[in-house]
Amino acid sequence: MSNTSAGADPKPDITITGPDWLPVAPTWQRDPDDREVWRRVAVMPSLALNRAELSFLGQVAGKATAVLTVADGLAPLALAALGARVTVIDPTHGALDVLVVHAQLVGVDMQYLAAELNDLCTVQTGTFQLVYAGQASGLVSDLAQYYRCVHRIVVPGGRLLVNEYHPLRRIWKLEPGSPRAARSYFERRRPRTDEEPEEDISNPGATFERYKFNWTVSDHFRAITAAGFQVIGIEEVGDTRQQWEVPNLTGLPEQLVIAADKPD
Repeated sequence: MSNTSAGADPKPDITITGPDWLPVAPTWQRDPDDREVWRRVAVMPSLALNRAELSFLGQVAGKATAVLTVADGLAPLALAALGARVTVIDPTHGALDVLVVHAQLVGVDMQYLAAELNDLCTVQTGTFQLVYAGQASGLVSDLAQYYRCVHRIVVPGGRLLVNEYHPLRRIWKLEPGSPRAARSYFERRRPRTDEEPEEDISNPGATFERYKFNWTVSDHFRAITAAGFQVIGIEEVGDTRQQWEVPNLTGLPEQLVIAADKPD
């Protein structure tokens, strides 16, 4: 028997056509005191790249690949180990120097470029078949300009893969227990705290060292599509509390993964 009253439209069924939850990469679940995981990522790329990323990446061997920002250094090592021809672009010389040493020790080759992510004017148009942007947007003050720059350096038919610590996890007070909001989800710019390391100001391109930027999910989607990309997939990955997080964020998505192609 239907419980729909006469003349009322029936409520639509909720249909999930794809996975609505994927676990994070194992590195997110490791002992935070383990400082040597980079030594193993060359033989276990899944330590750095989650299941959604590996699916969107497909076969990367031989592809000219830009990795935007060093971050924890694991993604460029993993991509190089998978056979990609990696160029790491980061505004900080210090982070690149550390990655150079790690790459030599684990036996992978890559190129390095110190450049401001909001510009990338030193990169030739249509250079890369793949751009991997991991935790990069917090360094840029103009998200639309940033994705336009990325679009310019991707070849037609190339792919952009974005991984961000989920914007919903960036707004909470750094205190134990249940999370309490420290700021609005829609507060895009905030000053860095004394505890947060500043960017390498010896690099003239690192102009935003005083601030961190917290772009929303819709900000990313709008900026990526406005730049000329076609979004082919969005995944929200993981939902557990990480050992390095102060508040208990269990139940909130951990990573935002967006894949987008540049039309031919």
